Amino acid sequence: MRKNRTENICSLWRKFLGSFFYLGNLKGGGTYTSIIGAGLLYYSLRWNSILYIGLLVGITILAVLLSFKLEDDPSWFTLDELAGIIVTFTWHNKTIPILIIGLIVFRLFDIFKAPFIKSVESNRFGIVLDDIIAGALANGFLWIIVLLRIF
Repeated sequence: MRKNRTENICSLWRKFLGSFFYLGNLKGGGTYTSIIGAGLLYYSLRWNSILYIGLLVGITILAVLLSFKLEDDPSWFTLDELAGIIVTFTWHNKTIPILIIGLIVFRLFDIFKAPFIKSVESNRFGIVLDDIIAGALANGFLWIIVLLRIF
């Protein structure tokens, strides 16, 4: 009886945190999580700080732990999108154009996965890893824009 209650409580916490405070329950929850996460990052932390890297590592570890027993990538689980959006802006200057372009490019890489990203999803850590890779690709895209002085 006690073990069953503990499992139910753990399941509720996994759903609450894994869905980024139940945003994942909404249609388009991954996009909402990305937008709100990007907005919080924009208004709270420097994107080139040690604290930011700590947040990235912490959110990524939490997402991996919470997704570990999930069989596939359920639509309600959006903490992986938060990890991906954090990767997107790592070491960039905070500007509105970078924020908007990074958000759009990350979501495009996340939704329309390249074949090599799709192959990662079958890995045990694939639920989170595909979003980390999408964030890294979006981060690289932002660096190209910055280096070409487009924005």
